[in-house]
Amino acid sequence: MQYSKQETTVAILLFTAVIFGNALIFAIIPYLAKPEYGFGYHPFQIIMCMTGIALIGMLPWAKKQGIKGLITGQKRVYLLRGVLEYGSFTLSFFSLSYVGEHFTLSMHTALNYITPLLSTIFSIWILKEKSHFYTWIALGIGIIGLLTITRPGLIPASPGVLFVLGAALGFSLTGITIKLLTRTESSHHIAFYMLALSTLFALPMGILHWQTPNAEGWFWLIAIGVIAYLQQIYVAKAISKVPYSLLIPINFLQLIFVTAISYLVYSVGIDRWTLLGTFIILAGTIYNTNRTRAVATRNATTEAAAIEAGIV
Repeated sequence: MQYSKQETTVAILLFTAVIFGNALIFAIIPYLAKPEYGFGYHPFQIIMCMTGIALIGMLPWAKKQGIKGLITGQKRVYLLRGVLEYGSFTLSFFSLSYVGEHFTLSMHTALNYITPLLSTIFSIWILKEKSHFYTWIALGIGIIGLLTITRPGLIPASPGVLFVLGAALGFSLTGITIKLLTRTESSHHIAFYMLALSTLFALPMGILHWQTPNAEGWFWLIAIGVIAYLQQIYVAKAISKVPYSLLIPINFLQLIFVTAISYLVYSVGIDRWTLLGTFIILAGTIYNTNRTRAVATRNATTEAAAIEAGIV
């Protein structure tokens, strides 16, 4: 299917905005979570505020839909997605509270790039999608990149690494539930239920670890909530215009944004090993994406030719 230049340009701009939003959230959370910056809010409180504020942004849409418009036959899948999403965000936010000399914002971002490769593996395992040799090659490349970034035994181990890898695993499983939901559900319904369930799951621990924010604290908490809401809208619009596979390479911009913000705010840049590992992981991801698309196109062409010839 061909996509117009205008559609592709708009999709790229929207997705770039989503990526920049991620970079901003990743940079703000350590500022709110680490006591040395004057706040020390617990990650449970931060995620509750972020999802709750983002949910408020979607309430006008939900009100317009009404009870009948919100009814769904995918309750179990939504529930599973909510558990996975909340757990993944929690692990990711916990990892950001360990940002320091041996676990930087750039490392956190780079390690998240393993998520698309894990999603492909889980698609084969759970959704019974066909396995190809290039998928396993791409995963092997991704693991090499991961080891390049973390350098086990060469630099002090940080709990942040384990937390962010756990988050990547959770987000990859979340991607499987989204694939299941998109068969029958709209992008707005998926976003609404994600925020509603994540907020619901976040309430108990968020309230338990609550610290009343000051004016500046509220400003940053509201900021990440608004960004999270806008991301839900923009990513849905971007993917509706072009296939997600066309947008995957843009993810590299997130590392550029995060590194620039980290340097400006925390005076911490990116080391050569993190940069090299990122290139390796992205190479595996892009290789897997392009090969998957090529195989899908070839199969579709073969099937169309067979139908035309009356074989199928």
